[in-house]
Amino acid sequence: MKISFLIGGPQGRGVETASFMFIYGVGSAGYYVYSRREFWSNIAGGRHSYVVGTISEKWPAPAPGNSVELALTFDGHAVLEHVFHLRRGSYLVYNTEEDSKTPDNYAMMSKALADRLKKFAKENGFEPTVKGYVDYLRRSGVEVIGLPYNKHITEIGKKIGVTSPVMLARFVNTFVVALGAALLGLSDEYVTRGVGFALGRKADVIEQNKKVAAEAMKLVDRRVALLKPREPGVKRVFWNGNEASGYGKAVGGIRFIAYYPITPATDDALTFERLIPFPAARDAGEFSKYERAGAMAFQAEDELAAVAIATGGAIAGARSATVTSGPGFSLMAEALSMAGMMEVGLVVTVWMRAGPSTGQATRQGQQDLLFSLYIGHGEYPKIVYASGDLEEVFLDSIRVANWAERFRVPVIHLLDKNLSNTFAVMPLPDPSKVKIATVKPVVHPQTKEVEAYPLDEEIPPKLLPGVSNAIFHLNSLEHDPEGDPEEDPVVVTKMFERRMAKLRLIEQEIPPEEKLVYYGPENAKRVIVGWGSTKPAILTALEELRDVGFLYMKLLYPYPAELVRRYLQGRETLFIENNYYGQLSLITRMYAGIEPGAVAVKFNGRPITSDDVLYAIKKFEEGQNIIKIETDL
Repeated sequence: MKISFLIGGPQGRGVETASFMFIYGVGSAGYYVYSRREFWSNIAGGRHSYVVGTISEKWPAPAPGNSVELALTFDGHAVLEHVFHLRRGSYLVYNTEEDSKTPDNYAMMSKALADRLKKFAKENGFEPTVKGYVDYLRRSGVEVIGLPYNKHITEIGKKIGVTSPVMLARFVNTFVVALGAALLGLSDEYVTRGVGFALGRKADVIEQNKKVAAEAMKLVDRRVALLKPREPGVKRVFWNGNEASGYGKAVGGIRFIAYYPITPATDDALTFERLIPFPAARDAGEFSKYERAGAMAFQAEDELAAVAIATGGAIAGARSATVTSGPGFSLMAEALSMAGMMEVGLVVTVWMRAGPSTGQATRQGQQDLLFSLYIGHGEYPKIVYASGDLEEVFLDSIRVANWAERFRVPVIHLLDKNLSNTFAVMPLPDPSKVKIATVKPVVHPQTKEVEAYPLDEEIPPKLLPGVSNAIFHLNSLEHDPEGDPEEDPVVVTKMFERRMAKLRLIEQEIPPEEKLVYYGPENAKRVIVGWGSTKPAILTALEELRDVGFLYMKLLYPYPAELVRRYLQGRETLFIENNYYGQLSLITRMYAGIEPGAVAVKFNGRPITSDDVLYAIKKFEEGQNIIKIETDL
């Protein structure tokens, strides 16, 4: 069972709150939900925002496609925005009080969209009003439920003793969600649960909204489906990607985060900050010893300061991290080179978004891969690792913390904006799948001078100021084993080779299943190659494809060339990416010598959908080798 849905309306008017009500309510009935939020980068002011997702009895829930079965809209703008995302048999819920409005009545509608809508209406012989488009949808086989929202809410308000226009306006969220719940066959009990989650637990607020929901649900006599409450049989969580990352850092032993606010990374650090102080369960094992160590989240004055401060935290002995997005990541280049030269391990979580510059600050992109591989001046060892779904975001946050401490290198954890704004009701990940692996500091019986960078050790000893009884130097200049500045060519060569030898060690120690994962028929003729948040969409599409495999890449540097060749040599390959160049295909060609059969790219700020993958495969089979995807949901 799969039901796709969309909730859309004016930005800043409660669309996200309504979505939380809806998702939590459906989830509390025992279902899984996979959804994502899309919104303009202006903070408020009427621009359109929406949440699109799927409801399923199983996990992983299918990724959204390019159309939905149920659209719950707040206003006419939302109807016009999504008119082409509805198909025959879909259900549209809309406010008939907006019928006479045209694209020109919505001042914050994109001019380009308004022009397209007016042109389409003219070419098809109808007026470009909300009603004109609703009638067009009816003729196309869409089931329409049109209601005068304000009229009904005012009448409901009189019944429950609420007449203030301000108070009545606050009921719109519950009203729309209740209509959706009724269409799914759910009772008002589940709307009430969603209200309690989204609005707080004040008894009077809950009671008022419960009555609004009950009255609103009487207005619906049709059903998209009949969702019967069920018991999923597993512990579940409702969270988003930022929260999964913040929790993963806490569980993974990160105890210091320095950051500068930037969309969409800020909520990662704020989640971590809200968790302080960290309680340790009795069965926490290795993690329990950190309970009294304390933790800190520090807002720096800029991104360069943030990564430098995080480096200082790591030198002092804390598992340290910083979080950022593309523009901030650029500013970190100098200090990351410093950490690489000093051989300090820290985690840099990069929430990629559409660029360049501030680009589309709240939209999806995978444009920072090449920059991540080569960020900074000079050459130094690092790890670049990507996650593709919320369970991985959580578990991989533990992995990268382990690797930063083990190999004493910067670890760049690449995450997509799409993951940041993915909201899911899903099984609670099991943190025991990734063991916390700490490195004990070297402690000398008495104070002595020691080498910070012994030539015969690929990984320097863990020396902690004030703990190791050692006098040692960490230096951002090229240096000798003692850490003193050195430019003798023989010493420089030896020190350089010792540092870069970590790359070989990293490749040896990270197990193959953590570098990449192959899905599908073992001897598939065609193989899709992808990374990051394209994973759910590709896996969903794979269920409809025959003789097609999927090579999902996680370790992107050092690049596992031999392993990749094992899966791709002699096969037809299609790379699917959210960037212009097809950056994964470029580094695969460079490191593994694999020439891509075709590259499908989408760079308009929207994620890859399951329908996009099916489209790309179709074009690939037709012989097209550069495939541009332009869908807009």
